[in-house]
Amino acid sequence: VRAQFPAFNVSALNGKAFFENAGGSYACGRVIDRLTRYYRERKVQPYAPYEASRLGGAEMDEARARLAAMLGVETEELSFGPSTTQDAYVLAQAFAELLKPGEAIVVTDQDHEANSGPWRRLSARGIEVREWKLDPETGRLPLEGLARLLDE
Repeated sequence: VRAQFPAFNVSALNGKAFFENAGGSYACGRVIDRLTRYYRERKVQPYAPYEASRLGGAEMDEARARLAAMLGVETEELSFGPSTTQDAYVLAQAFAELLKPGEAIVVTDQDHEANSGPWRRLSARGIEVREWKLDPETGRLPLEGLARLLDE
Protein backbone atom coordinates (compact mmCIF):
# COMPACT_ATOMS: atom_id res chain seq x y z
CA VAL A 1 0.00 0.00 0.00
CA ARG A 2 2.76 2.45 0.92
CA ALA A 3 4.26 2.06 -2.56
CA GLN A 4 1.11 3.67 -3.99
CA PHE A 5 1.93 6.94 -2.19
CA PRO A 6 4.92 8.85 -3.61
CA ALA A 7 5.23 10.95 -0.46
CA PHE A 8 6.54 7.94 1.41
CA ASN A 9 9.61 7.89 -0.81
CA VAL A 10 10.72 11.08 0.96
CA SER A 11 13.25 10.22 3.65
CA ALA A 12 11.60 12.49 6.24
CA LEU A 13 8.47 10.33 6.00
CA ASN A 14 10.09 6.90 6.16
CA GLY A 15 8.55 4.75 8.87
CA LYS A 16 5.74 7.22 9.54
CA ALA A 17 2.01 6.51 9.49
CA PHE A 18 -0.56 9.21 8.83
CA PHE A 19 -4.12 8.85 10.10
CA GLU A 20 -5.37 12.22 8.99
CA ASN A 21 -8.38 13.19 6.92
CA ALA A 22 -9.08 14.48 3.43
CA GLY A 23 -8.05 17.97 4.51
CA GLY A 24 -4.49 16.87 5.14
CA SER A 25 -3.82 13.43 3.69
CA TYR A 26 -1.27 12.36 1.12
CA ALA A 27 -2.68 11.38 -2.26
CA CYS A 28 -1.79 8.15 -4.03
CA GLY A 29 0.18 8.26 -7.27
CA ARG A 30 -2.81 7.54 -9.51
CA VAL A 31 -4.73 10.48 -8.07
CA ILE A 32 -1.71 12.75 -8.53
CA ASP A 33 -1.32 11.56 -12.13
CA ARG A 34 -4.99 12.18 -12.94
CA LEU A 35 -4.97 15.61 -11.31
CA THR A 36 -1.77 16.54 -13.14
CA ARG A 37 -3.33 15.55 -16.46
CA TYR A 38 -6.47 17.47 -15.61
CA TYR A 39 -4.56 20.68 -14.85
CA ARG A 40 -2.35 20.30 -17.93
CA GLU A 41 -4.89 19.10 -20.49
CA ARG A 42 -8.51 19.20 -19.31
CA LYS A 43 -9.08 22.31 -17.16
CA VAL A 44 -11.79 23.63 -19.46
CA GLN A 45 -15.57 23.77 -19.47
CA PRO A 46 -16.69 20.21 -20.26
CA TYR A 47 -18.93 19.22 -23.17
CA ALA A 48 -18.03 22.10 -25.50
CA PRO A 49 -17.39 21.27 -29.19
CA TYR A 50 -13.59 20.97 -29.05
CA GLU A 51 -11.32 18.05 -28.21
CA ALA A 52 -10.03 18.99 -24.72
CA SER A 53 -13.55 19.83 -23.61
CA ARG A 54 -15.00 16.65 -25.11
CA LEU A 55 -12.32 14.55 -23.39
CA GLY A 56 -12.86 16.35 -20.08
CA GLY A 57 -16.58 15.66 -20.24
CA ALA A 58 -16.00 12.02 -21.17
CA GLU A 59 -13.66 11.56 -18.19
CA MET A 60 -16.22 13.14 -15.86
CA ASP A 61 -18.87 10.77 -17.22
CA GLU A 62 -16.52 7.81 -16.77
CA ALA A 63 -15.77 8.79 -13.16
CA ARG A 64 -19.48 9.14 -12.41
CA ALA A 65 -20.26 5.75 -13.99
CA ARG A 66 -17.44 4.00 -12.12
CA LEU A 67 -18.45 5.46 -8.76
CA ALA A 68 -22.11 4.62 -9.36
CA ALA A 69 -21.19 1.02 -10.18
CA MET A 70 -19.01 0.78 -7.08
CA LEU A 71 -21.84 2.11 -4.87
CA GLY A 72 -24.59 0.17 -6.63
CA VAL A 73 -26.59 3.29 -7.53
CA GLU A 74 -27.67 5.07 -10.70
CA THR A 75 -25.44 7.86 -12.01
CA GLU A 76 -28.32 10.31 -11.58
CA GLU A 77 -28.27 9.59 -7.84
CA LEU A 78 -24.74 10.99 -7.45
CA SER A 79 -23.76 14.57 -6.84
CA PHE A 80 -20.24 15.91 -7.04
CA GLY A 81 -19.16 19.15 -5.43
CA PRO A 82 -16.01 21.12 -4.75
CA SER A 83 -15.66 19.95 -1.14
CA THR A 84 -17.51 18.02 1.51
CA THR A 85 -17.71 21.21 3.56
CA GLN A 86 -19.51 23.11 0.82
CA ASP A 87 -21.65 20.11 -0.07
CA ALA A 88 -22.86 19.77 3.55
CA TYR A 89 -23.71 23.47 3.60
CA VAL A 90 -25.65 23.29 0.32
CA LEU A 91 -27.52 20.17 1.46
CA ALA A 92 -28.46 21.75 4.80
CA GLN A 93 -29.70 24.87 3.02
CA ALA A 94 -31.82 22.74 0.69
CA PHE A 95 -33.34 20.92 3.67
CA ALA A 96 -33.96 24.26 5.38
CA GLU A 97 -36.53 24.94 2.68
CA LEU A 98 -38.21 21.56 3.24
CA LEU A 99 -38.23 21.27 7.03
CA LYS A 100 -40.85 23.04 9.11
CA PRO A 101 -40.33 24.63 12.53
CA GLY A 102 -40.62 21.93 15.17
CA GLU A 103 -39.27 19.18 12.92
CA ALA A 104 -35.95 17.70 13.93
CA ILE A 105 -32.63 16.56 12.57
CA VAL A 106 -29.97 14.45 14.30
CA VAL A 107 -26.24 15.14 14.43
CA THR A 108 -23.61 13.39 16.50
CA ASP A 109 -21.28 14.83 19.07
CA GLN A 110 -18.45 13.38 16.97
CA ASP A 111 -19.07 15.34 13.76
CA HIS A 112 -16.58 17.85 12.44
CA GLU A 113 -17.88 21.41 12.54
CA ALA A 114 -17.95 21.44 8.74
CA ASN A 115 -20.60 18.72 8.86
CA SER A 116 -22.61 19.51 11.97
CA GLY A 117 -22.41 23.32 11.82
CA PRO A 118 -24.68 23.80 8.79
CA TRP A 119 -27.28 21.53 10.40
CA ARG A 120 -26.98 23.13 13.85
CA ARG A 121 -27.54 26.57 12.33
CA LEU A 122 -30.97 25.42 11.15
CA SER A 123 -32.10 25.86 14.77
CA ALA A 124 -32.36 29.59 13.98
CA ARG A 125 -35.26 28.63 11.67
CA GLY A 126 -37.03 26.67 14.41
CA ILE A 127 -35.65 23.26 13.44
CA GLU A 128 -34.87 21.14 16.49
CA VAL A 129 -31.31 19.81 16.46
CA ARG A 130 -30.88 16.59 18.43
CA GLU A 131 -27.46 15.26 19.35
CA TRP A 132 -26.60 11.56 19.26
CA LYS A 133 -23.90 11.13 21.90
CA LEU A 134 -20.94 8.81 21.98
CA ASP A 135 -20.88 6.22 24.75
CA PRO A 136 -17.63 7.07 26.59
CA GLU A 137 -17.29 3.49 27.86
CA THR A 138 -17.41 1.82 24.44
CA GLY A 139 -16.32 4.65 22.16
CA ARG A 140 -19.35 3.92 19.96
CA LEU A 141 -22.58 5.64 19.04
CA PRO A 142 -25.17 3.30 20.58
CA LEU A 143 -28.18 2.49 18.40
CA GLU A 144 -30.50 2.73 21.39
CA GLY A 145 -29.31 6.31 21.82
CA LEU A 146 -30.28 7.06 18.24
CA ALA A 147 -33.64 5.33 18.63
CA ARG A 148 -34.55 7.72 21.47
CA LEU A 149 -33.90 10.69 19.17
CA LEU A 150 -36.06 9.58 16.26
CA ASP A 151 -39.68 10.54 15.77
CA GLU A 152 -42.31 8.10 14.55
